[in-house]
Amino acid sequence: MELLRYLTERDIQVGARIPDFILVDQNNNTVRLRDLAGSPAVLYFYPKDGSEGCTVEACEFRDVYDDFKELDCPVYGISPDGLETHNSFAAEHDLPFNLCVDPDKDMINNYGVMAEYLCTDPEAEYLRTTYSAPIKEDNKLTMIARSTFLIDKDGILVHKWMNVNFRGHASSVRDQLHKSFKFDIAF
Repeated sequence: MELLRYLTERDIQVGARIPDFILVDQNNNTVRLRDLAGSPAVLYFYPKDGSEGCTVEACEFRDVYDDFKELDCPVYGISPDGLETHNSFAAEHDLPFNLCVDPDKDMINNYGVMAEYLCTDPEAEYLRTTYSAPIKEDNKLTMIARSTFLIDKDGILVHKWMNVNFRGHASSVRDQLHKSFKFDIAF
């Protein structure tokens, strides 16, 4: 799959305050930017619960989650999937972090992570089946570009990853978190 373009012109720069948001987690609780104040947080966007890449990515975040907890950094997975699929996905893979629904795709659009891709014919059939994705006749597909935002305790963007490969990504985010927020003090 080849990324053709992002569908919004939004490009949040490192050092900027991230846009406010209202999400619903898998327990039907509202999550807002102000709820995250006081500690860093990871916001990772993914296309679909249960798909191969999204499962690998979520399980890799699960496997390094203790490192995030050590630095008081919650992780939030965000997709347009509903509460029922989030609950099932979280339970099936024993995910210790919140999965959030962006029901109107407001946050997805405000963060500039919706994209258009060009697919080869075999990819198009797989994506059509796996994601129930409406693929156009020219093999173009619109979906979330797998992306992650690391924010500080004040809601300032510290680092971002756009259109990432799901394999090994969670470890990269963890490593950046340690670089950005862990301070060893020697006496």
